Amino acid sequence: MKKIILFFFLGILPVSYSQDATVITSANQSSVTDNILIELKDWDPIRGLWLSESIMAMSTNQVIPDRTFAEELTPYEMLSLLPKEKREDLMNYIETNSTGTQEMNNSFATLLLSLINNTFCRTIQGRSYGDPHLKSFDNATYSFQTVGEFELSKSSDKNFEIQARQKAQGDNFSLNSAIAMNVYGDRVGFYAEDAPSRNITPLFLDGAPIQLRGRTYFLPHGGTIRLSGSNYIITWPSGEILILNNRSSGGSNFINVTVTIFECGTQSYTGLLGNANKNMNDDFNGRNNNQSPPVYQAFSTFGNPLMQQASIFAEKEYLSYLSQSFADDWRVTDMTTLFDYSSGSNTASFTDRSFPKVHLTVADLNANQQSNARQRCEAMGVSPAEMGGCIFDQGYLNIGPNPVPTPSPATEGVVLNKLERPLLNTNTHQILDPKNPSGEALPKTPTDNPIKEKPGTSDIKTNGNNNNTIVKPSQPIEIKVPTIINKPVPINTNKPNNTSPVTPIKNGKPGKG
Repeated sequence: MKKIILFFFLGILPVSYSQDATVITSANQSSVTDNILIELKDWDPIRGLWLSESIMAMSTNQVIPDRTFAEELTPYEMLSLLPKEKREDLMNYIETNSTGTQEMNNSFATLLLSLINNTFCRTIQGRSYGDPHLKSFDNATYSFQTVGEFELSKSSDKNFEIQARQKAQGDNFSLNSAIAMNVYGDRVGFYAEDAPSRNITPLFLDGAPIQLRGRTYFLPHGGTIRLSGSNYIITWPSGEILILNNRSSGGSNFINVTVTIFECGTQSYTGLLGNANKNMNDDFNGRNNNQSPPVYQAFSTFGNPLMQQASIFAEKEYLSYLSQSFADDWRVTDMTTLFDYSSGSNTASFTDRSFPKVHLTVADLNANQQSNARQRCEAMGVSPAEMGGCIFDQGYLNIGPNPVPTPSPATEGVVLNKLERPLLNTNTHQILDPKNPSGEALPKTPTDNPIKEKPGTSDIKTNGNNNNTIVKPSQPIEIKVPTIINKPVPINTNKPNNTSPVTPIKNGKPGKG
């Protein structure tokens, strides 16, 4: 009976989703996709349906459907909660059977395979912090005192990009004043200073300010934004993470940036944070892999043994290269920028190629300044890899230490209890309800139109428009989160259009019916 119910669900999915894209055209062309979908819904009829539809939407650059459960997770985070054996079976099955399938189905299977692979993969981090110091994905470190807007990191599939705006702090130092990003098709901006319009929030989505009040914000294409302490955490639907720590120094606000990507991912990367190829020696090459000056060999402005052997003059010469030729290679243009601008301004309005006037190093601090700064950095738990940058920040601008942030992942402590029915979650329900301390969305069944459903026999289809609140730029207001308005859950009665049996996947192959 279980297989019959699951197959009925499978018939619903292709029909409802075909309003946006022709995904399945015949039984022969879609057998691989069918088996994948049946496995996801066999794991969880409600969450598995949403997960499969979301990955389909991601593979065709479309808005994902509304969540039908209380958990506020991205597709990648939900996928990572599948049992290890289930993920391994799906991965083996796709690798064995995806050849020769329809192109659109193949893009779905290819994306799913990549996401599953990432759930088994280690992560690596790049950083831009302080005034500012950069640590590449391959652990090369350098100081980057420049003014302008730069490509910090960008993936080869163009679904992941982060840009940084650096603003002058005095004559010789700069700070990250704004960050813009492409979150799988959603353009998000965070403005510690110089926001494009007067507002009460630093966050913008596609040019309009949005509010966070301690809740997770659902981005249309599957990403999320949440606030954890003083950290804004932006998570891509494919699993990458950006942590923004909003700070202040000398009356100016600035942002420390931590970027997390997958070490064994299929993407290649470009930008100031390097190419993530496990070789720090080429992380200072320019765009199109233009070679850096031969004087640099794993060069670091602090904390590198080679630097300790180099003269102060050689270090400052290299800093000059970084702030000029290297910086110009990675500046954004009016065609490539992701930032929002007020009327009459553009990326040139935030550019100063004459900066800085003087290149300063840790060696320019006296012994007492260095010692005092080091003690404070060590007391705050700063790692040896970032000690030089911390001493620099303390000694010159009295910027407090900023160890690598380690907020709890969104999946921590999540228990996926079986749902009796889909629960529409557009993130507008009140989380802290005295009658519902667990925070789950609990719809009421209307007395004049009761709906009796069994698990796995109903389906919510929406237009994928999450009810996150967007504040109009001209009228910034505070969001008031209302309690959920409960409506009858529509039942999709579409008949399956594929009546051939679909059997579960085991060890990379469909099992026997």
